[in-house]
Amino acid sequence: MEPESDQDVCGQWSETLRVYHDTSCELENELQSLHRLGLSEFEVLQILSGQCRSNDGKVKMKDLEAEMYLSQSALSRTVTRLEKAGLVTRAACDFDRRANFLALTDAGRERWEAARPTHNAVLRKHLA
Repeated sequence: MEPESDQDVCGQWSETLRVYHDTSCELENELQSLHRLGLSEFEVLQILSGQCRSNDGKVKMKDLEAEMYLSQSALSRTVTRLEKAGLVTRAACDFDRRANFLALTDAGRERWEAARPTHNAVLRKHLA
């Protein structure tokens, strides 16, 4: 097998960026117009929906940070928007005052479940 040239690798990288950009823009637009969710908000709900099942219904903010592609401050702003919308709750940890727990509300789970088919359809369109 012949090694790829720098030009081939750069071309693959450009194609990856194009697919990412097109997919994320369409996800953002569709989720916002149909479900009143931004892409990062949807991602937070999706991670919480999976992790809350196995963690007594709550997740440490630090554990969520490890799963996300956002900076700590951007994630905090995203969680604040979700909290104001009644889609998540945030509570301080009893034994570590620096830690916060997040939990998905019933409304948050319903919004995430309603948005999943839209999310999956856009991913299939761009990645299948």
